[in-house]
Amino acid sequence: MEIAAYLGPAALLLAIVASFMRTMPGLRVFAMAAGALAIAAGAVGQIAWLSVGAAMALAVNAWRHYEARATVRRLTGDGEPSPTALFAFVSRETLEPGQVLFKRGDPGDEMYLIVEGEIEIVELAKTLGTGQVLGEVALLVPSHKRSATARAKSRVTLARMTRRDMELTALQNPAFGFELLKLVARRLSDDVERLERRQQG
Repeated sequence: MEIAAYLGPAALLLAIVASFMRTMPGLRVFAMAAGALAIAAGAVGQIAWLSVGAAMALAVNAWRHYEARATVRRLTGDGEPSPTALFAFVSRETLEPGQVLFKRGDPGDEMYLIVEGEIEIVELAKTLGTGQVLGEVALLVPSHKRSATARAKSRVTLARMTRRDMELTALQNPAFGFELLKLVARRLSDDVERLERRQQG
């Protein structure tokens, strides 16, 4: 019983530490450690409900941790995170010339990498080509709405990443999230400058 007196407070301490973690991987690891200690405390103290509840929480945290790590490995491989590297193993689709990918105001739950071809951003009179990313803004703004219409200028092959995959990757690797924010900021800045030039001209 003396051991149980130490296991309970130790589990509580780890749970408190987990709540202060800034990244999801650290939070999951400390939460799993707290769960393991809580299971041990319940077993030693013969408190069945504590062991069962802690085991359920441990299982959920372990699964979420595995899921996030598997997503990062699938999307980024062993390299440094970058917006284009993430599209190596995601689903792909093809557009024919003139086909609209999305319209301004549409709900947006995916971002895209142009693998081949060109896409016109209609409202901005801008053309994006191979290797460029589009649709990322809608994943980050609160409304999740498309800010412009995207239409294929030629036959286009796209790699698609869902918002869920993006969020899991950013939680697992904050460096990717920071790079994505820089990409969006650069894109918005370029669009503002382009609109200003059009108004002045």
